[in-house]
Amino acid sequence: MSSLMLPQLLGLYFLIVGVIVVARRASIMPALSQIVANRPLLLVISLAELLAGLAIILNYSEVSFTTEGVIAVIGWMLVVEGILYLATPMRVVQKFIKAFNKQEWYAAGGVLAVVIGAYLSIVGFGMM
Repeated sequence: MSSLMLPQLLGLYFLIVGVIVVARRASIMPALSQIVANRPLLLVISLAELLAGLAIILNYSEVSFTTEGVIAVIGWMLVVEGILYLATPMRVVQKFIKAFNKQEWYAAGGVLAVVIGAYLSIVGFGMM
């Protein structure tokens, strides 16, 4: 995989998802509640998160203020979240999701995703 492919891929992904989350957060919130209520689905998502995070940090392990560092942080966040969802009792996961399943968090997260996506896209596509 070329060194520019992952910033391009993650940049576009975060841009697209960030805009959708900001625009449609009210309709996305119930979906997250339903995912948490479905233990087998949460298991599959957690395993996929863990696998994706490990794949990223095996290639981008150093957390720093560089493009590679941003990608490493994303990888570590995926690993930590995947492990927490797998290892934490379901009632704790449900309480956690309930606490953060608010429109304000989706707005902030969506905007952050757009900013990260724009940065990674600009760097990845050589516009900077």
